[in-house]
Amino acid sequence: MIRENFLTVTQLSGLIQNTLNREPLLKGLWVRGEITNFKRHSSGHLYFSLKDKDTVIRAVMFRGHADKLKFRPADGQDCFFRGYVALYPRETQLQFYVEEIEAAGLGSEALALEELKKKLAARGYFDSAAKKRLPPLPKAVGVISSPTGAVIQDIRKVLWRRYPGMPILLYPAAVQGKEAVDSVVRGLRAMERAAVDVVILARGGGSAEDLSAFNREEIVEAIHRFSKPLISAVGHETDVTLADLTADVRAATPSMAAELAVPIKEELRLLLIQQRERLTGGLIRFVGLRQEKLARLKNSYVFTQPYRLLDPHRERLARGQEKMRERMERILLERQNRFKHEIVRLEALSPLATLGRGYAICRDEEGHVICDAAQVSEKQKVQVTLARGGLACRVEEILYE
Repeated sequence: MIRENFLTVTQLSGLIQNTLNREPLLKGLWVRGEITNFKRHSSGHLYFSLKDKDTVIRAVMFRGHADKLKFRPADGQDCFFRGYVALYPRETQLQFYVEEIEAAGLGSEALALEELKKKLAARGYFDSAAKKRLPPLPKAVGVISSPTGAVIQDIRKVLWRRYPGMPILLYPAAVQGKEAVDSVVRGLRAMERAAVDVVILARGGGSAEDLSAFNREEIVEAIHRFSKPLISAVGHETDVTLADLTADVRAATPSMAAELAVPIKEELRLLLIQQRERLTGGLIRFVGLRQEKLARLKNSYVFTQPYRLLDPHRERLARGQEKMRERMERILLERQNRFKHEIVRLEALSPLATLGRGYAICRDEEGHVICDAAQVSEKQKVQVTLARGGLACRVEEILYE
């Protein structure tokens, strides 16, 4: 049997989708739930699920809305979600399309601030090792604050009470409202070029909204890059902003910032007097000790009997000379004995000694030694060398060859 009245799966999905779209209660809903299975897609879309103790529903937040979030969603967060219900057409699955998220327990602004604080802390912006020391005596003090109101007056009063005549350079900045961020950043840049040694960033107390500019990343970045020592005095003692954490020194009030910036001039004057007296006394003692040492040296035998310094050297020289003489005598005696011994050896090997025993040397007229009778002939002249003297002879007869 073939039915004529039926719907395809696509038509059924579309019918459900149209029904949901026509229902006003399913648009602009606020739903409270816990985020689970959170995933940020490379496209920028956020995919997650909302759950309570009994039910789970899939949700999606497209990039256009996700880019406006002031905090980073994560699994386990309890939030309020505004959006509408629709079907994911391909799977005909119910889905909540989120357009706005607010934290249920903690406001989104606070979450955003906490996220920024963690990010800056990871970059080392709050590390104490990176903090610059305040100069002990600045030549001039820079102030970034509102030109009107009690803050600048309190700072000026404290600075000049502690150090009368201390030069103060004010950059008139907006310290709250929409212009505050750009104004403070410009002030820090101006103070980089100014002839000041320390800078105070100050404003009076206020609500969290009034202080919000000093939690902005732009101001924190500018403070982190600032090359001069910076004192932050933003809000009251209980108000701690990211600007306070990044600055080199945090003061609870603007007046305390002024106290930290400069010393008390009168105390410096008294300290200089004390130091001068200590230096003078120390110099007098130093000179006195050196004079005593000089007197002792002048009376020492080095100057009164300088020849005594030579006595040990003279004795050592005499001993050295004696040792040298003895050594030379031994060497000379050894050389004489060796010479005599060599003479005896030479005499034993000398042909003269052989001649002395009765032998003679016979040579022909050309001086050749004659060792064999066959070398001469009768009537030939020969020369005979004896131990003493020589003979000129003629061969009369050759007896045998």
